[in-house]
Amino acid sequence: MLHFFWGGYSMTENSLEVYEYSNSEIPKWAEYYLSQKTGFNQTSWRSGQVTEGPNDILIGHPTWDGRNSYLKEIMGALNHNWVRDNGLVSGDTCHPNTYILMPWIPEFPIEWTSQMPFYKEQLKAAHKIFALCGSFWFEKAMQKDDDSIQSQMKHKLVHCNMGIASQNFNVVKQSFNEIGERQILHMSHLGSYKGFDVTCKSLLGIETLLHVASSALTGDAGLRSLLVDNEEFFFNFLGFVNNNDPEFNHWVVENCDFYIHTATMDAQATTILESCARGLVPLVTPESGLTSPHAIYLTHDPAENHKIIEWALQLPESELKKRSELVREQMVRENSWKDIFETIWSGIQQDIQERSVSHV
Repeated sequence: MLHFFWGGYSMTENSLEVYEYSNSEIPKWAEYYLSQKTGFNQTSWRSGQVTEGPNDILIGHPTWDGRNSYLKEIMGALNHNWVRDNGLVSGDTCHPNTYILMPWIPEFPIEWTSQMPFYKEQLKAAHKIFALCGSFWFEKAMQKDDDSIQSQMKHKLVHCNMGIASQNFNVVKQSFNEIGERQILHMSHLGSYKGFDVTCKSLLGIETLLHVASSALTGDAGLRSLLVDNEEFFFNFLGFVNNNDPEFNHWVVENCDFYIHTATMDAQATTILESCARGLVPLVTPESGLTSPHAIYLTHDPAENHKIIEWALQLPESELKKRSELVREQMVRENSWKDIFETIWSGIQQDIQERSVSHV
């Protein structure tokens, strides 16, 4: 039996035909593919002990405490640590077959670590860590050489791309706006590492419209402004959007030509993969996590980005169509959940086999 510790996803009869947000997509496709290998139990990263079976497999995200600060203050710290609680003998740090699956970058932002109360001990206890990230970050992680937890754990890392169910993005871009009318999309929670300030600075003075979808901004959808380097920058706020809404997907492919992401440290932003699956052309920094010959790469210098974006906005439609088709093909080829969970299953079986042989 394999126990999958995530947010507590519940499969339904239509789950596989709809696209949901990443913290639902991961356990959904884990259950679909890994249940074909062994018995599967969908559980939560806030669970405690779920098994006493020595041959069971446990894999999941480090315990995530998503409560607000007020609740944490009045209710205290979490008691359950699924990695420690499933040790078979008192004093064990973990079950013999314990694995971690999580986004991976060389430095975890405070937005992550503040919500993962046991992450260091859980990472140290696990036998392997399946690192969801782009190849850019995996290479950086393997080069890390200091006393950080990331450096200490690099011998356990197994690289996996983040997945995307491209087949559920069946509204795909077929044509691009005329030069002078092209528009750009950004979707994120606007956290510190997402680089939204660089995005805004990079677009100052460029004749294009930026559309922003985010749960981090409140108020009505519509034209918004913010002060950037003492200049007023305008963008169209979309509010919080549903990726499974056919109307929204039709609107995106009809109106938006590019997706922009100027993150400083993003493992492999799901919103980039979503936009690539729709056929938008990615304007991204390498640190946003996408490695693709079909992307247009930005920097962290707004002045340099200004030149790159102006050039991109002038590209002939034939060039944009080619990039659009090829980047979507890449999503199907390199970011399929089937291949990702095959890598994970093979890695687990190899680890168990190697440890079994070493104990003979």
